[in-house]
Amino acid sequence: MTLIDEIAKMGEIDKTKYMDYLTIMIPILVEYAEHNCNNTFSQLDDNDQMNLPAGVKLFISESIKHKLSSKGLASRTMGEISYSYDTDLPDRVMNHLKPYKKVRFN
Repeated sequence: MTLIDEIAKMGEIDKTKYMDYLTIMIPILVEYAEHNCNNTFSQLDDNDQMNLPAGVKLFISESIKHKLSSKGLASRTMGEISYSYDTDLPDRVMNHLKPYKKVRFN
């Protein structure tokens, strides 16, 4: 099973409908997780597949699910028209990365 198949199943995402989006977003979210955790996850296994920890896969699947279901609109005002957008991921999604964070000493 490929990483895209795993992520789609974990997040209950329609792979046929969102294949292009998954193909683009999975590497971006792996890079984001690596940067956020100060850790490296993108090593390839013998079949040239990314072998990610379960928590990172959960982070990726829930991030994609959140982005697909959320419109990003945090608030809206009609008088003098004002819109606010929420681009951050919720804590329930980010918490999956906590066990993989490495401390960096400068």
